[in-house]
Amino acid sequence: MLKIPSDVVDSPILASTVLKTGILVNILRAKVDYDEGTIIISILGNEREQKKVVNALIKGGIEVIKLKKNITNDVDKCIDCGACIALCPTNAISFTEDWSIKVEGDKCIRCGACVEACPLRSLSIQEI
Repeated sequence: MLKIPSDVVDSPILASTVLKTGILVNILRAKVDYDEGTIIISILGNEREQKKVVNALIKGGIEVIKLKKNITNDVDKCIDCGACIALCPTNAISFTEDWSIKVEGDKCIRCGACVEACPLRSLSIQEI
């Protein structure tokens, strides 16, 4: 997660970092206002390349926070309807053999599509 302070929110720091390092990033979620921003990204490449991107972002004045927790499912609320499954871009959510919902948090990229699709709001993206 990138926290962009007001003094750099209007500069193309993410694009500059990609150009400088040659390492691609995926923007998963973003909320950028005129005075601050929060962007969830996935950095492609191996660990060394990821560190290169992180260091470049930090050097550019961006606070970088590694997100460790992902999605959870409140099984008491969930009715196993499957509305979340088709929207998941990483197949982190699937049906088990007994047709109940299975959530694999390590595959989750925190995009939030499943949370919005869940009619009973049993899914949630864990905060830091």
